Amino acid sequence: MTDDQAAMVRGWRRHLATVAVEEMFHLAQVANLLTAIGGAPNFKRANFPMPASAYPFGVCLTLEPFSTLTIERFVTYEMPEAGILPPEQQAVFDAIRARVLAAQGDEPAPVAADDSVSFEPFDIDFSTVGEFYHKIETGFHHISEEELFIGPPEAQANARYVDLGGELTAVLDRASACAAIEMIVEQGEAPTAMHPDAHFVVFDTVRRAYAEATAQAEQSGIPFEPVRPVVANPMTRFYDDTSGGTVIRDPRTHAVADLFNIAYDTMLLMLLRFFAHTEESEAELAHLSRATLRLMTTVIRPLAEALTKMPVDGAALPGRTAGPGFGYNRDVRLLAHQRSAWTFFGERLWELATIATRLRLDPAVPAQLQEATAALQDLACQFAPAEGPRGVAAKVAALQEMQAGLGRSIQASLDGPYLVTNAASLQTWLGERIPARPQMALCRCGGSAIKPFCDGTHTRIGFTGAKEPDRVPDRRDTYVGAQVTVLDNRGICQHSAFCTDNLAAVFHLGQDPFVDPNGAQREAIIAAVKKCPSGALSYALDGVECRDAVDPARAPTITVSKDGPYRITGGIALTDEQGADEPRAHGSSREHYALCRCGQSKNKPFCSGMHWDVNFKDPVAAVDHVPTLLDNPGV
Repeated sequence: MTDDQAAMVRGWRRHLATVAVEEMFHLAQVANLLTAIGGAPNFKRANFPMPASAYPFGVCLTLEPFSTLTIERFVTYEMPEAGILPPEQQAVFDAIRARVLAAQGDEPAPVAADDSVSFEPFDIDFSTVGEFYHKIETGFHHISEEELFIGPPEAQANARYVDLGGELTAVLDRASACAAIEMIVEQGEAPTAMHPDAHFVVFDTVRRAYAEATAQAEQSGIPFEPVRPVVANPMTRFYDDTSGGTVIRDPRTHAVADLFNIAYDTMLLMLLRFFAHTEESEAELAHLSRATLRLMTTVIRPLAEALTKMPVDGAALPGRTAGPGFGYNRDVRLLAHQRSAWTFFGERLWELATIATRLRLDPAVPAQLQEATAALQDLACQFAPAEGPRGVAAKVAALQEMQAGLGRSIQASLDGPYLVTNAASLQTWLGERIPARPQMALCRCGGSAIKPFCDGTHTRIGFTGAKEPDRVPDRRDTYVGAQVTVLDNRGICQHSAFCTDNLAAVFHLGQDPFVDPNGAQREAIIAAVKKCPSGALSYALDGVECRDAVDPARAPTITVSKDGPYRITGGIALTDEQGADEPRAHGSSREHYALCRCGQSKNKPFCSGMHWDVNFKDPVAAVDHVPTLLDNPGV
């Protein structure tokens, strides 16, 4: 794709990610509806692909590569109820639905009318999602509140933890139940200009943009291929409840797909426990919400991306890749007892962390696996006892031993976080220790809610790690003085102002020439050069550069500067997204350098001082602030 095409596709991805986040919000709202009437949330579905008969609206539910048919299927899923669209628009979408039904090769079976009175539960017949919810709403209208709302109010999903713009409704009576349902329908199927972010509108907007982009590519002859060659309905094995699919035969890919499915199952179990909590304290609920969010955004998402790059079956399907299968081995039901549930979460997260770490050792797996491994290692430690043979220190030591052969490095992943391996020292600008894991993913886009660690926000905001064409040129200048020669490359400067603030007689802010090598005593100039955190400055004596003096032997350390970049010392290797050595500016230090943390540098991955221009600040949380399940989501 061209740069413009890639930017357009990233925009589609952002819009679709927003839909996914709102669907998670709808799940929380439905959990409150169930809890209000004395029920308990549970997750039950067949595995993909699901036939048209799986749900009454008669459309197959499958996992497929992005295409015109796929996006038209999404439009069909969110089609408004009959009579909502004007006739001329309805005709357009009726044609889309007809194409979707024709492509799947069968017509939905007509629903037989049945006006008989029944006392047993029965499935609701519906042709649109809006109709489904409105039929549920009739129950809230016709059953007396005294008989219906028997659930404990304190069991409602707390808006402090699961919130999106303050809209989560605590369902306590008929009015709040109906308001919750109308909100879900409005966000999903509302077709008017008053609701430009409704899911139906988002899908149709992407559909039209994709059609236009495809037509332009055909006319111009410029290739437009925004889709990886993934197969439809990848799976690790055939399930009894599926109507077909593609089994992953490649052993390495199969192992990553297994990890994905187990992580997905774990996330659902933790989410259920959060929705149907019983004895959890406020702190424990906050912990559950944060952990569930991290599984979604920093484990399941990168593993899914990795699978789209990995071969499904090299012999039978050469050139085709797998993708995530969301394998479902059983109904996911609530772990009802708090102590056993939390013990299970800790054991399962440790199992996932060790599996991911072993897979991460394989150099052939995509870099996204490192991102998932980092999150799983941290989550396993968060749910571990503080001390003892299964405590945090013991787990970190075990992971360090597993990764001992990897060496120490920082990889600037493609449009993603810094993937840090075996860097044991992570600290604040005050020298305070930040708990480090053998594998870490540090925020690079500036948007994470759990800085300095990545929470997946880079995917939601469309972060790109590309350098800007108008960056300061890579040019090393030489300033010869009577006693010392100063060497400087403005192209790598992070503008920390250590030199200009502390020795203004030599280093001239905003002036040319920048350096007066005779403006101070030699010792003072050398001391200022040594304090440069970006590696832009060096010095020479008698025509010989003193690089070793500028780059002392220091312990490998990552320092999170205040409202600024990561400052790296100790010669930690820096690689690009391919694992190759990251190109450096001419003459710059390899012992110390500064990496962008605000996401706005013009010289990524290195800091260019843009944190000053964009007024980047580390957020200071209010004393009573509790991060929410959908706070700053990075789906």
